[in-house]
Amino acid sequence: MKCVLVIAGSDPMGGAGVQADIKTITALGAHAATVISSLTAQNSKGVKGIHLVPSSFIKEQAKAVMEDIAPDAVKVGMLGSREAVIAVAELLIQYDIQPVVLDPVLEASAGGYLLEKGALEVLKTRLLPLTQVVTPNIPEAEALAGIEIKSQKDMMEAAKRIAKVGASVVITGGHLGEITADLVYDRGKFLWAEGQRLNLPNTHGTGCVFSSALTTYMAKGKSVFEATKMAHDFTRYAIINSYALGNRPGPVNPMRREKI
Repeated sequence: MKCVLVIAGSDPMGGAGVQADIKTITALGAHAATVISSLTAQNSKGVKGIHLVPSSFIKEQAKAVMEDIAPDAVKVGMLGSREAVIAVAELLIQYDIQPVVLDPVLEASAGGYLLEKGALEVLKTRLLPLTQVVTPNIPEAEALAGIEIKSQKDMMEAAKRIAKVGASVVITGGHLGEITADLVYDRGKFLWAEGQRLNLPNTHGTGCVFSSALTTYMAKGKSVFEATKMAHDFTRYAIINSYALGNRPGPVNPMRREKI
């Protein structure tokens, strides 16, 4: 069985973060190992607080995993702090695990910053060059590329700018217009994975599910293009099978695959 190592934050509501990652990876027939970077106090109304895990303990968790198993891929999600970004970069160099998929989580979908000020530049200079694929949504791509994105042409320009460090770029277009358009930029070539927007209210955890699915498919040997298309379709089913929970948008459901 393939193993995916997830380095990310915890969501007590179970809809995003490592909880969504574990469900996704398991649903796709792989094993999920986890390193917790941060503990959040959040619900459907927003983020109430964040407890950052010390970088030394992030490394201790990773060491415990790596002493026992050899992951086939790594998914990096919410890190929270500058120190965590540096710690993860050092871990990736130390253990030389590939492929690495980075989901550059900056904000929660329900509101609230999930990466402290000053950490973004460190992520861009220390962590991004060590990844094989980065999966920003539109706001995250704007932050990484330093440009405003209003069209698919803008998405392509942003992807080229982000890719200058060497990583392939997958910009998820769920935040842009009536068509969901995920853009892949890999080794100088573009590919679009498009579909009609699903006007459903429960979308919490969409980005986590997508990036974890992409990582799992890559762990199974799929190319960036193949993994993106498969992750796009998988995430659509997760949205279709989403459910209400709490007072605001509930979570997507990666555990149920049939269309309802």
